[in-house]
Amino acid sequence: MNGAGRLDAASLETLLDAAGARYVAGRLDEAASLYRRAEGQSPGDIRARYSLAVIDIRRGRFEDARVRLRAVTRIAPDHFAAWHNLGMALQQLRRSPEAARAYAKARALRPDAVETGFSLAIALAAEGRTDEAIELYRELAADPAVRGRALTRLAILRPAAATELELEAIRLEAGQASGEAAIAARFALGGALEAREQFDAAFAAYETGASLKLAALAAGDPVSAPAAIEREHARSADQIKRTFTPAFIARYAGGGDRCSAPIFIVGFPRSGSSLVEQILASHPEVQGLGETPALSSALDGQFPYAPARDAEPDPFRQRAADYLARLRRFGWKSGPRPVDKTLENYLHVGAISLMFPRAVIVHCLRDPLDTCLACFRQLFASGNETLYGLAGIGREYERYRGLIDHWDAVLPGRVQTVGYEALVTAPETEIPRLVTEVCGLAWWPRCLEFHRTQRTVATASADQARRPIYRTSLERWRRYEHHLTPLVEALGPYAHHQPKG
Repeated sequence: MNGAGRLDAASLETLLDAAGARYVAGRLDEAASLYRRAEGQSPGDIRARYSLAVIDIRRGRFEDARVRLRAVTRIAPDHFAAWHNLGMALQQLRRSPEAARAYAKARALRPDAVETGFSLAIALAAEGRTDEAIELYRELAADPAVRGRALTRLAILRPAAATELELEAIRLEAGQASGEAAIAARFALGGALEAREQFDAAFAAYETGASLKLAALAAGDPVSAPAAIEREHARSADQIKRTFTPAFIARYAGGGDRCSAPIFIVGFPRSGSSLVEQILASHPEVQGLGETPALSSALDGQFPYAPARDAEPDPFRQRAADYLARLRRFGWKSGPRPVDKTLENYLHVGAISLMFPRAVIVHCLRDPLDTCLACFRQLFASGNETLYGLAGIGREYERYRGLIDHWDAVLPGRVQTVGYEALVTAPETEIPRLVTEVCGLAWWPRCLEFHRTQRTVATASADQARRPIYRTSLERWRRYEHHLTPLVEALGPYAHHQPKG
């Protein structure tokens, strides 16, 4: 240690070694404490700052990691790992344009960094730069070690883009790979075959991929197995119905945040919600935020499954304030009306109504068979564990519609349904209705040109949301009708119930 209170070189190395040993041992608090000491006493050395950013990422503190990594890259612009991890932090913060730039910087430093290439392709796709992402996947596919994986991602992103030669490579990947790689290749193969109108072969590929996924999920943590999650979903739905009775709602009505008017988009996956959000986000008074955990976090992970505490004079107002604060951390700019497209918020319609009496709740509804088939054809990035079998999807859909029916009964008129079929067959009528009548916004013609709006779309529908209205997804289920008996039986009364609109 020198007289100025700074560490000499030998002491700094000793301190960094001690911090690194604690990090490797999983003692992150101790490691962070030592790294902070090193950072404070040797501010010109970037190693401690970089290591603290890595700990931030492990703890999910992505904004803290972003700030530290920005500082590292300013001091050391050739620090490959800092640029890569900065891209990761920015992607988690849903700042895809900046993430793409960070990954591109990292890749310029190390063109052979395969994982950076894959991460860059994902960021490009989220930005709507699909053609660039496809070109990058083809560049990555030149490496035999990752050829199957790269072409699988290409076909998942845009199935019709895969050439015959690339399709054969995906087939090979599906037959030879194992684990998640084999699962992804089966879904990619299904999409590419469907694009060629080989529907029976496509269904067989989807079915095999779904079976492999179910087996992998069942072999994991028993609590996270599809059967256990399905039981928990059923229990939660029943408890919500028991909690949110007319008497309970009347007891807490009149509170909450009566000024704010967020827009919530709810529904079942693959129901057209990304299209609805893209239309609304084309309005200058609206900011689309995609899917966020803000509401479930504001509800503490327990409420509304238990009654509000009597000690709180206005529990819903406090939760509303917490929710808005969390939205700001996800990038909401406070001025425009935020659109929260977290579909499972259909569980929380009662809480939303009491938290935000002026909020708009848009329910996206699509033909049940088309919706459920679209789920069956989709390899989800995470979650949705109950959506990898036709019967399981049908049961999940029936539970969801049963809860929507409950909200219609106890909060009549509170949920506004927008039918996907009506939206795509009569956009000149339905888009203005969505914008003005449903959401209470002044009409803005750009909403009819939603596909021109530049914004991040980090869902499975990113490519579709940026296309003009198309009708090729209508009644897709008819191409697979003779395979869908388990789904029809599980859907019960909703099997042939056509959406409104």
